[in-house]
Amino acid sequence: MNEKPETAPADTLPASNRAALRRVARAVRKAALATSLAEGGDGRPYVSLVTLALDHDLSPILLLSRLADHTRNLLADGRAALLLDGTDGLANPQTGPRVTLTGVVAEDGDPRLRRRFLARHPGAALYAGFGDFAIWRMTVERAHFVGGFGRAVWCDAPLVPPREAAFMAEVEETALAEINGGHPNLVAALAARAGGEPERGWRLAGIDPDGCDLEAGEVVLRVPLDQAPDEARSPLACLQTLLESQSN
Repeated sequence: MNEKPETAPADTLPASNRAALRRVARAVRKAALATSLAEGGDGRPYVSLVTLALDHDLSPILLLSRLADHTRNLLADGRAALLLDGTDGLANPQTGPRVTLTGVVAEDGDPRLRRRFLARHPGAALYAGFGDFAIWRMTVERAHFVGGFGRAVWCDAPLVPPREAAFMAEVEETALAEINGGHPNLVAALAARAGGEPERGWRLAGIDPDGCDLEAGEVVLRVPLDQAPDEARSPLACLQTLLESQSN
């Protein structure tokens, strides 16, 4: 069973709307997907629940079955929206943060995207290989961030500087192998900072410009990084900086 992350109060988010948007979005593992009905719906809206991961540039990554209504809708019209809800655990959800991403969703066979999705949702490996399932990616055009009462703003893409996203995409797999293979104490310490039980045997599952994900079986933890990594440092040094920042 996945450990449920605590939702940060809206007033603890970064002052920058783009940084806050990225913080909220990276923490979410499920979303409401809005598409247009393709069969007998005359384009009427249809909303479904999906699980998602995010690429380094904040593009949503989805594992969808062609048997599902939302996939048939996307095949007819790829325009869609995703609501990422960061209000779990709040007595009044209207005071909490959420992000709506709008853009075009299309199937994408890049193995890197599949790896990132399965790192975020290890349990999906049980059915990811079925013939009707494939990885789909949203090309984000705009984002609407609501950080609670009185804080709402539209942001145009790109949501992450392209240079940062490209750098992390290039080094991520090498960094994961290096850190998981040779720095178990760092991984354990990061998991501890996120509230993980030390005996679970944590692995670093993903690194991105906003932090990292850790997994132990089907349990996933998120460790945010307020400031994007400095490209002049090695990925390991970035994580050490992350650990130090969490200690302060």
